[in-house]
Amino acid sequence: MAQIMNTVFGIGVAVILFVVVLLGINVFYPGPNWDDYNCTEPKPVELQVCNPNMTVGDCYTVVAGKQLNESETQQQQAFEDCNKIFMKDNDVYGRNFLLITNIIGVIIIIASLFLFLNVPTMINLSAGTAFAGLVSIFAGFIRGWSSTNDKIKFIMGVIIAIIIVVLAVIINKKYSTKKKRK
Repeated sequence: MAQIMNTVFGIGVAVILFVVVLLGINVFYPGPNWDDYNCTEPKPVELQVCNPNMTVGDCYTVVAGKQLNESETQQQQAFEDCNKIFMKDNDVYGRNFLLITNIIGVIIIIASLFLFLNVPTMINLSAGTAFAGLVSIFAGFIRGWSSTNDKIKFIMGVIIAIIIVVLAVIINKKYSTKKKRK
């Protein structure tokens, strides 16, 4: 029964810590909100309907001949410009989100190592903390994947992989030393 409770609390620590990380980022560094950009969508273009007795070629000529008037063209261009600004800001936020969550995730994982080494009786707390750090890193890669340069993603991935492998080796050495003594 104690093992089940340890597992439940370990998962609880992981979930709550991960949610706190996401909420903290949202409070102190909120992402761009589409509504804040006041991008006015242009009025829909009136579609030209062809007569049933027209040939496909005649119908295409009629539809292709319909040009957007100057006002419709300006509205469409203003909307596209506004959308480009939003998308650029969203890409910058995604890249920064990846960097922030990766840094926070690594800090959380290192903290879990200290918890494990200094308070070995609370393995559920250290395991939950480590899992929250890993999930934070993963969430950062998901959110920032398309907007982050591949070189930055690669460098961050290598650094994180090295840190995690080193920490795993430290934990395994410590654990195997304790087992051999018994």
